[in-house]
Amino acid sequence: MNLLEEWYDYERVVIQGLTVIMGLFFAGVALEQASISNPLSDFVYTYYLNPILSESTGDAGYNMVNTMTYGVVLAMFAVALSGWLRHLGIDGSDKTLLALLPFVLWAAFGEVVEDARMFGEFFSAWFVSPGVHFQTAAWVVVAGWAGYSISRCDCDDKKKAESVRNASFLIIFSQFVLYGVSVSGSDRVAYLEVDLSLMLLFTALGLAVPWLLEASAEAFDHIQRTVYFSGVGGGLVLFGALASFMAHQEFSQLNLWPVVVVIGAPVLLCMWMIEQGREAAAELADLDIVAGVLSPGMTEDDYIELESKEKDLIESLRTKATMAYPVAFLPVAGQLLDGLATFIGIDFFGYHEKHIVSAWIIELFDTAAGFAVLKLAIGGIIFWFYSLANFEHRQQHLRLLIGLALMVVGMAPGLRDVGRLMLGV
Repeated sequence: MNLLEEWYDYERVVIQGLTVIMGLFFAGVALEQASISNPLSDFVYTYYLNPILSESTGDAGYNMVNTMTYGVVLAMFAVALSGWLRHLGIDGSDKTLLALLPFVLWAAFGEVVEDARMFGEFFSAWFVSPGVHFQTAAWVVVAGWAGYSISRCDCDDKKKAESVRNASFLIIFSQFVLYGVSVSGSDRVAYLEVDLSLMLLFTALGLAVPWLLEASAEAFDHIQRTVYFSGVGGGLVLFGALASFMAHQEFSQLNLWPVVVVIGAPVLLCMWMIEQGREAAAELADLDIVAGVLSPGMTEDDYIELESKEKDLIESLRTKATMAYPVAFLPVAGQLLDGLATFIGIDFFGYHEKHIVSAWIIELFDTAAGFAVLKLAIGGIIFWFYSLANFEHRQQHLRLLIGLALMVVGMAPGLRDVGRLMLGV
């Protein structure tokens, strides 16, 4: 049997666990809708659904139950999804992480649009965590499925490239129809008389993305290109709504310096890490080696016992090489971004932290600066993990999804926070 098609025991267990969790969740919702009083529905609505629905009005937050559940379920999804992606033959390299990066911005833009109360009633609840993450994942699946279908079609590369552009265009246009209608029909937008011309302008730019950015996606396969184009184009649609809101406000109401600090510092950190590890990563890449990813069929025990010149070379370069891997530097930058956004928002603009654990840490230090330092330390731990960890060849997707999860939990809330700071909402 092909090792790439073989399931790990822990993957089977996790998939079964997710099936049970989702079954209980939807059973609780169904019983509530059927007006059947029961403790399962009470639990689901008290700790999960009511906080989400209430947060769209600015009243809710997190509790210890849903905070712990979201963390556990996120980890379980990463494990399960790694198996499914491996079976589908999806590229497990860091290029996939780069292709997914625009959807992190997409989710943050959507959350800030919701914070500005520009969506209609229906989409407001869907742009609140964790709903926004499921909605983002749904668009990624749609784009990925389209790209996967195109990659398997019996046609030449030119036809496939054309199909990727057309599919991406349709996905971006679908987002404009859904969200454009919601924004234009919002009571808030109507009350403030917000001019949505900039949303139309950025949407036009977004629809042209599959052609404008084709050269930048040459290293991507058809699946990655479709996801990349859809994420960038869809992000421009949502950013257009924010641009319209910004244009409606007085310039003096906008807080621009936090954006420079919160975005600039992580970007500089990424640039520094890439520069430090570029040569080492390139030297290993010339030998078709990625530090931390073992050769096909090799287990970690085999690698530990191995004595060879190739292993000596890997071990001498792996720390520096890891600095240039997106799976490492993006999560590290995401933690710094989140820490800075929280620090500036709380200590300079009077915001408060709604996450239970984060709020406790900030209260412990009596300043959000301590939280920022802690987040940077967490980034260091993430880098340390990737500089030491060894993944079997068929665990590449798990390596990728761990990095994606760590990037999202830092970068997504940080981008949302700085967006709110900029608009003053």
